[in-house]
Amino acid sequence: MIGSPANARAEQIRSEFRAFLALARKGWRIDRRHPFFVTASLIGMLQWVLPIVLATIALAGPDDSGLENFARLAGTDAYLAYSVIGATTFLWTGWVTAELANNLRFDRSLGTLPTIWATTTTRFVLIAGGAIGRTLTPSVMAVGAFSLAWALFRFPLEPNVGPALAVLACSGLASVAIALPWAAVLLRYREGYLFVGLFVMGAGILAGIAYPVAVLPGWAQWLSALLPPNWMIRGLRSALVFSDLPDVTLSCAVLLAMALTYSVVGLVMLHFMDRAARARGELEWM
Repeated sequence: MIGSPANARAEQIRSEFRAFLALARKGWRIDRRHPFFVTASLIGMLQWVLPIVLATIALAGPDDSGLENFARLAGTDAYLAYSVIGATTFLWTGWVTAELANNLRFDRSLGTLPTIWATTTTRFVLIAGGAIGRTLTPSVMAVGAFSLAWALFRFPLEPNVGPALAVLACSGLASVAIALPWAAVLLRYREGYLFVGLFVMGAGILAGIAYPVAVLPGWAQWLSALLPPNWMIRGLRSALVFSDLPDVTLSCAVLLAMALTYSVVGLVMLHFMDRAARARGELEWM
């Protein structure tokens, strides 16, 4: 029957999905057309990855004389692969989370923020669509940074490409999910983006970019277990360094659980922050 509720819902889902893809494409084109896109990307690769790699080499000491303690803690003496995976993974997941969480700041600048006051589905599409398009930039940078580091140092890797891609897919879902609570904060409090940066950097420290999480204090290890970057780095190292496929499976399971949990928390927070903004008639904090 034409015009039935079921058909209306199906058509709405199709239209929302088309809008989501259009916004994602627009977000990518905004970054791609930026005048310093290529230059900044190349400099960013060098600026982020190489200092961590060189610091790791320095700590290894002449003729790898300082590797014994690292190998004892990390379970491997492949310190270059260990640190490059940590650095490029954090480059990707941290930037993705920040882009998604901070997307509302772009809406405020463009004067389009009131458009998110719509249905729950439409609100999610408008919040995440353009932001996900912008995550293609850090994805390209992370791949480029990893490739550059490997081309320079030629560290050995285990060829478990399929498990590594599975970890990346699960990590992408978890990164989007954990950005939703921050998007809810920024919906109500514009200056909350300052805390997003602190959160991203703190998550990187707790994730063990160039060192095992086991060296951190007990409370830090507990916090690290609650954050996606830790499990993403762990899963990729398990696939590409340790060839530990059961640990890859565990990492993917935890990341998917985090994706579900943080999505629910984020959508609930979006509801309450949106209601608070409507009740107060303002979208400001300071």
